[in-house]
Amino acid sequence: MNKEKVKESLQYIFKENSVVDNETKSRIFSKMTTSPKKKRIVLMPAVVMIFLLLGTAVWSATMFSNNNNTQNAVTTEVQQENAEYQMQESTDETSKIAELEFEVSRFEEEREYYHSVISRMMSKLNNEEMLELAKSHFSYDIKVNQQQLPNDGRIEVDPGEVDVLLTFSMTPHYNVLSEEWYEKGMISGDYFSHITHVEPNNWEEIYADGSNVTARGYKFKNLKSGSIISMSISEELKERLSLNTTNIEIVVK
Repeated sequence: MNKEKVKESLQYIFKENSVVDNETKSRIFSKMTTSPKKKRIVLMPAVVMIFLLLGTAVWSATMFSNNNNTQNAVTTEVQQENAEYQMQESTDETSKIAELEFEVSRFEEEREYYHSVISRMMSKLNNEEMLELAKSHFSYDIKVNQQQLPNDGRIEVDPGEVDVLLTFSMTPHYNVLSEEWYEKGMISGDYFSHITHVEPNNWEEIYADGSNVTARGYKFKNLKSGSIISMSISEELKERLSLNTTNIEIVVK
């Protein structure tokens, strides 16, 4: 319907309904004759907004899916790397165990060989030589305030506290010596009983022990300058200590 026909129809309606207000007539006429394109233009922003929202939702879903896929791929890669590392670690551990087992086997073979050689050599030793070999498994030592006792048995120390310690150590016989010869190699009786006649007698006994080492001795306190500590040792201990005398004298400077 064109504009003129719309106008004629409106005039007829106004007349039939007694509408005489010109301003109202003009407003209604204007609305009725407005081009439809203008109405579509008013709707365009809303349509554009709807499409933008839909596009954003699709993009977000796509990105979320991509992120999940990427994260899953990274997680899988990390898991594979961990599995490969654990496999390599297990392989290295197995290799180390194999190497250690080989070393132990080689040491056992060497030990058996050395034992056979030692047995053949020992079979040629006489009793005196066997006794010297047995004695070599044990050592004895006297120290005064951590100082080695000289061969003449005489030593000087500072005033105050004085420790005299006899140390006894032994080497495992590793099944080389028989029990009989092993016992013959030790000093007779209690090794500490080989020290006698200790003066002055105001001492206290001290101890020190380890896996293959043990020590016993005397502690003297508050010794003044000019004091002398004396003691005697047995001939047997003298021999083991490689001393030239059985009399020990400790002089306080």
